[in-house]
Amino acid sequence: MSSKVTKINVEEQLLQLRKDGLQTATQINAMNAHGKILGMDTFSWINPQIDALASALTSFPFKIIWIGDSQQVENCLRLFPDSLKSLDTVIIQDKAEMTLDQMSFEKISNIICIEQTEEALNLLKTIKQEKSIFLYTTGGKMATENKVIFNEFISLFK
Repeated sequence: MSSKVTKINVEEQLLQLRKDGLQTATQINAMNAHGKILGMDTFSWINPQIDALASALTSFPFKIIWIGDSQQVENCLRLFPDSLKSLDTVIIQDKAEMTLDQMSFEKISNIICIEQTEEALNLLKTIKQEKSIFLYTTGGKMATENKVIFNEFISLFK
């Protein structure tokens, strides 16, 4: 009888771990839609693959306000320059400076570099635009903390 209880317990644990793993993968590795925030269609993406991110940027039907990490932004724009066409505003949330080529500076209307996620999100309130997309991306060691900050921010507008 003891082995049967142990077997059921192990099976339940495995099922729960699988469920938790799938939920985490869905929340972290996929772009999530959040509806309208400040009049903008809002999306978030934790640890996006740069090629998938570039594809998403070029597929949106409206101009994009993108808050992201400096490394993500710089890599995406350097490796996929076509993504520049869709960007109206880029706000870097983890660094007070950014290295981009001249073409990037010419094609993006607004480029702002800030060192804190909260400040970047608060700035969004002043530059919101109707008929535009708000994309929030983050990655690396601060990804989970930044996602919590982002979720708290958008909860203010729902």
